Amino acid sequence: MTWLDSENHYGLVSRVIHWLMAAVLVFMLLSEWWMEALEHIAGLSGMAIHQGTGLALAALLGVRLVWRLINRGRVQPTQSWKLAARIGHLALYGLMLIIPLTGFLAAWGSGHGVDFFGLHLISPGPEMEWLEDGGEEAHEFTTTLFWFVIAGHVAAALFHQHVKGDGTLRKMA
Repeated sequence: MTWLDSENHYGLVSRVIHWLMAAVLVFMLLSEWWMEALEHIAGLSGMAIHQGTGLALAALLGVRLVWRLINRGRVQPTQSWKLAARIGHLALYGLMLIIPLTGFLAAWGSGHGVDFFGLHLISPGPEMEWLEDGGEEAHEFTTTLFWFVIAGHVAAALFHQHVKGDGTLRKMA
């Protein structure tokens, strides 16, 4: 098992980052439900967990992007799929950047400040309704869009694995 990617297989670092981000992203995308359940059942707010996890995901995205620059032996799509793969990955990375940014802006605009698991990054201050509302709208829209992009990503992986038979899932497992 190698740390770096090769032309035929993703290395250990790429696979760990991919699957860790996938698991945490699903947790975050489902947060609307678990946050409501937490509030309903225990009377607690899940916002601190949501906020801290979102910021951790943004940091992990930074690690992932640095790793892409360092790790040059990437698995390449076939020429006929290169454009679709590029567009799909740009959409994934773009949304993984925009979603936490819009959440950060909404939290800042709320006047409650921004915390990373108890560490105050931005202290509470005045409410900026325009920033809070705009950030929330953008956050919700991009999160909904992300569900569709993830569905496309999963569908493409399954298509490559089961229709094209190119072992795509095995390369990332």
